[in-house]
Amino acid sequence: MACRKALTGLAFTDHMDVAAAAEGVRLSTETGMRFFSGVEMSTVSGDAEYHLLLYGFHPDDVGLKAFLRDTCRFIWERTLDALHIFVRMGFDIQQRDIDGWGFSVPTGVTLLNALLKRNRGDKRLQEYLVGSKASSPYLNFYRDYAVDDIGEIVREALPDLMETMRSFRDRGILVLAHPGDTDRALLVKLKEEGLRGIEVYSTHHSQRETNRLLEIARSLELWVSAGSDFHGELIKPGIAIGDCAGQPDKGFMEALALFSD
Repeated sequence: MACRKALTGLAFTDHMDVAAAAEGVRLSTETGMRFFSGVEMSTVSGDAEYHLLLYGFHPDDVGLKAFLRDTCRFIWERTLDALHIFVRMGFDIQQRDIDGWGFSVPTGVTLLNALLKRNRGDKRLQEYLVGSKASSPYLNFYRDYAVDDIGEIVREALPDLMETMRSFRDRGILVLAHPGDTDRALLVKLKEEGLRGIEVYSTHHSQRETNRLLEIARSLELWVSAGSDFHGELIKPGIAIGDCAGQPDKGFMEALALFSD
């Protein structure tokens, strides 16, 4: 897909998973496209969740893999508590419905597919199958069900943003993913902890948010990065690979090349 779009470089930033990094390196030699390792890590600061991007790490970074494995195991242990919420809502769902899925963080795909195993006829799920939300069922389900109580259970298991940055600031380039309306004062603190850039150009952002973040990035001397947040047609229809409103800074790409070589 990236070759057909005439992209010259690509990074996979799977959520809490680096398994695709080695394959990306292999494919880059076959296609001639420049590949950069990447991962998106879920973290918390205060009561809010933040997604932290790490670019340019070594695909065989044992410490990073151990961190992701242990974090995901802890998250999935807490996810069992979330199942009780669905039970109290009247859904029929059991632990074995999600067994074996704990390789990343729980998503709309995970939770909706688990519910559909025993509750396909439930009227509450019909709008995600054939109704108004069927064009993007998993994303819509996550927004409807996994933000409040269920989301809180998951957030309680996430690693601390600042501590995560301190652990990986020297093992790649740290960028804050789709920061939206993140407060400028927090970005100042994150820069002190090793943040090198912010994802200004993202399909998450409105033009107003993009303009604001661009101004902040320039004023704080943080690099500008870009990410499409492409998830495929089933998850996010209408968002294509490489679908960004702008380009990453040249300095960021040059630094990333040094990390990756």
